[in-house]
Amino acid sequence: MAALNQVLSEVIDVVQEVKQAHRNVPETHALHAALDDLFVALGTWAQALIEQDDAHGLSPLASMPSVAGRTPPNLWPAGASDEEVRRLITQHLERLAQHVAAAQTAQDDEAARGALASIERDLRARQAGLAAEG
Repeated sequence: MAALNQVLSEVIDVVQEVKQAHRNVPETHALHAALDDLFVALGTWAQALIEQDDAHGLSPLASMPSVAGRTPPNLWPAGASDEEVRRLITQHLERLAQHVAAAQTAQDDEAARGALASIERDLRARQAGLAAEG
């Protein structure tokens, strides 16, 4: 479950990054809508991971700081182009994908492995979608 919670922690970090990216991209740009969709997906992934913790009687916050306990990075102090935002978010999604793959390998629990596999498929599709927009 430690590997699963590492993924959850990473998802929370990416949520903060996507929120910041979302504020930097004008609403009229296609990337803004893609970030909206990604934000919803991140929430879904976090919920799936939390459900796995709940099924095992664990509290994820026992092993990691909550969103309120994290200091969000200032990724773009002077603003950023859509391409800069896309590139950085894509890098962070790749980091998340690596953690998901590692956690899948470490799982003995079939339900947790299935949840991670579902997240990985959706994550890879979203990475491809962001790359196609660029």
